[in-house]
Amino acid sequence: MTNTFTDGVRDDTSLIIGIAGPSGSGKTVSALLLALGLAGDEPIAFIDTEGGRARHYFPTPDDKRPQTELMKEFLFRVKYMDMRPPFTPRAIWDAINQAVDKVGARVVVIDSASDEWEGVGGLHDMHVAEMARLAKKPYDSFADWEMHKFNFPAWAVPKAEHKTHLMKNLRQVRAHVIFCFRAREVTKPVEIEDQNGRKKMTVQNVGWQPICEQNMLYDLTISFMVTPDAKGIPLMQNGEFYGKLNPPYSQFFQPGKQVSMQTGERLRAWARGESTTKSQPVSPPQRQEEQGAGQNSQAPAPSHDRDLLTEYHKLLAGEIDTNGLKASHATFKPRFGDDQATIAAAGQILKAHNARLRGDADADQTAVYVEGLIEEGV
Repeated sequence: MTNTFTDGVRDDTSLIIGIAGPSGSGKTVSALLLALGLAGDEPIAFIDTEGGRARHYFPTPDDKRPQTELMKEFLFRVKYMDMRPPFTPRAIWDAINQAVDKVGARVVVIDSASDEWEGVGGLHDMHVAEMARLAKKPYDSFADWEMHKFNFPAWAVPKAEHKTHLMKNLRQVRAHVIFCFRAREVTKPVEIEDQNGRKKMTVQNVGWQPICEQNMLYDLTISFMVTPDAKGIPLMQNGEFYGKLNPPYSQFFQPGKQVSMQTGERLRAWARGESTTKSQPVSPPQRQEEQGAGQNSQAPAPSHDRDLLTEYHKLLAGEIDTNGLKASHATFKPRFGDDQATIAAAGQILKAHNARLRGDADADQTAVYVEGLIEEGV
């Protein structure tokens, strides 16, 4: 097929949506309601990684009622896959591809996509296996120093697998895909002063975090968080959605309102280039860097100088000993100026090449890691 130019119009646009939340927050029902609206009369495929738990939302084999009747009991007709481990990036993509090519699904729901990160055979398990391969010994017999030595270089392979076999393919998928992510509350240590002026350490709750590979959210069209105290209602903080609901999508999600089939229908009409009954956006359009809420919202794209870091990486990649590495770094360093984001990323690149020269990672693994850092951040 030859690539050609046509008029740029919105027509049959695919949406990639992420819904994150802890147990009991309504993320599965929200995903199914959105899917029902997005699909219209076309098939919905449901990929279940959680041991068949999603079956609670499906009718019995002899239940022939139409979907309109099933909806009264929050039951849904779908094409269903009870997916078994391993939950590698390649396996997740193969399941999505099968849903689109063999089932003809217009919408694919994956519950839970968090298993690609922390499930059996997921990125965490791949990381452990790669550590053992690099160390040439069983992971269970690692000493503390070996954990430190092999932890960093061992991420190169699983991150490359995630990027190559899931995210790159996902960008080309011709269907709507809805990822359900588990979420956990995150805390961090902070230093405070008591009434007597004495400093002490305490733990501060910094909110909910989706459980997934940290760069995955950048490639989603829409993402939002739901919580048990407001099931199915996208979380807001300080008047802003907690996630990635940029214009023009924010008009379809109203503050304090549950996600519904009608939400999906309006998104479907918009994606197909049809007219929709528009409500006013919940907030004025914002710059990309202003989207989200608080420390756990969808982060903006990396702000470092990618071209400069690419040049820096290529310079360091040509060095074969630590003295040459130090000399090249010292020569190049003034070019970073006061750009703190670029300086921080350069520090990670320097560490990666130090690890390469120590023999902790080979040139290919280092290149995969550094190129991913420059493109998307880590």
